Amino acid sequence: MTSEGQDGSAPRRGRRTADAPAGRDALLRAATRCFADNGFEAASVRMIASRAGAAPNLVAVHFGNKGGLWLACVDLLTETFAPNIAALTAMANDAKTPLRERLRLAIGMTAGYYDRHPDLRGFVARASVEPPPRSDIVSERLLKPLYEAARPLIQQGIDAGIIPIGDPAIVFVILNLSLGQPDRVASALALLSPGHPVDETASRMGEAMAQLLLGRDGG
Repeated sequence: MTSEGQDGSAPRRGRRTADAPAGRDALLRAATRCFADNGFEAASVRMIASRAGAAPNLVAVHFGNKGGLWLACVDLLTETFAPNIAALTAMANDAKTPLRERLRLAIGMTAGYYDRHPDLRGFVARASVEPPPRSDIVSERLLKPLYEAARPLIQQGIDAGIIPIGDPAIVFVILNLSLGQPDRVASALALLSPGHPVDETASRMGEAMAQLLLGRDGG
């Protein structure tokens, strides 16, 4: 049974209209995925609109053009990063929890975070190697704030002799490159050692990186 519109007519079906509440959000989600998979140049407005189930002209209505839509995706991902950044800052300032435990928690949190946000990790990875200004924007808006939040905790681990690598930037890059591609890691494991549970890839990678970087408790 279908409901009627306010004027008594049956509701129209099909593509989202400009005033549809979910239209803008649908375009943002679709664009993030398309930019992650294809890059800025190859991800056309028509491709994004088709994935969102929206008319292509709605990109201009909501964002002005494809560039404006890309920047809106960065804004969305900045908001998505915010809780992670806050958590890393809190871990660095937590004097009650042993440092090694805080480092393990941070590594596990990072692994789980990337596993839950495949569009984010794909967008950042793709945009980071694109020409300026997009690579610069991603660096300034996403990567550098995350690094600045993680750096104090990493430095504490280095100063305490827990982390055997002396440069916090290298530690940060190693962790994020290793943990930021659980889908590719799962594919590689499936080829090299069939039988690894795909849904456990992120957590197992987090545990492996913690052992490699931190050693065992008591060390």
